[in-house]
Amino acid sequence: MCLCDLHFHPNIYGLSKLRQKKRLKLIKSAVKNARLNFISSTEHVYKAPLEAYKRLAEAVEDLGATVIPGVEWVSREKTEIIFYYDSSASLQSALKVLKPFSRSVWDLSDLKNDTGAVISLPHPFTPGTTGAVNRLGIEAFERLLELTDYVETHNGLSQQFRQIWLYQSLSRLAPALAQKVEATECLPHRYWLENLGWAVGSDAHFAHELCSCGYLEGFGQKDWFEDLRARRHFSLVHLPAPPNRPSRFSRNMASWGAVIKEAWLKKIIRARFGF
Repeated sequence: MCLCDLHFHPNIYGLSKLRQKKRLKLIKSAVKNARLNFISSTEHVYKAPLEAYKRLAEAVEDLGATVIPGVEWVSREKTEIIFYYDSSASLQSALKVLKPFSRSVWDLSDLKNDTGAVISLPHPFTPGTTGAVNRLGIEAFERLLELTDYVETHNGLSQQFRQIWLYQSLSRLAPALAQKVEATECLPHRYWLENLGWAVGSDAHFAHELCSCGYLEGFGQKDWFEDLRARRHFSLVHLPAPPNRPSRFSRNMASWGAVIKEAWLKKIIRARFGF
């Protein structure tokens, strides 16, 4: 069995060396517990994705897990797109082009060809503000599928969203919110296009959120990047809870803290560049 997480955030940006070391140790333990063969480092473009990849690769090196270099870029329309690369050098070169908010999603074909990427459309129906459907509308999202290699069929962070306080009450009061969570946890099947790859990602920002990944028999046995280019169809696998999982209160506080921090960072970047 080959297990692959195609959407993971090391989330070490802005931490002291000591806190980075502690967080990476927890991630290593979670990766070992999950028995992952591949894990993608898809840190947000405004949170030093190259450094995140290097530190994650170092942390899990002795586990035998392959870390896929990547970045979760944000377009001029504030839509998030994941770019995967075959090496650290390719990612480093691509980041010179993939500046946050600098290009339109309709430039994806050029960006893909110019940087040698495989690209994925994550959480299009997310309850947040960066999904393709929320930002562009359903018709534009359907057009965007023609420009991408993968669409994320399962996003694990939506499972965590179900565990936040008051979620059941919020779902009853705001059924549209519940529908977005469900469509993020499992993409509506009419968008599982045969000519596209089907990506599964935990979208974890902390070790305790690594609760799901993708499964594909024989993936990467020879050349994992060429395998990825082939637009493979990954199936969902639920993972055992990571060891030493924090309390529900701690998980809630950590998740909300990460959301607030990332919103603040994006606001600063938009103000700096006039977006």
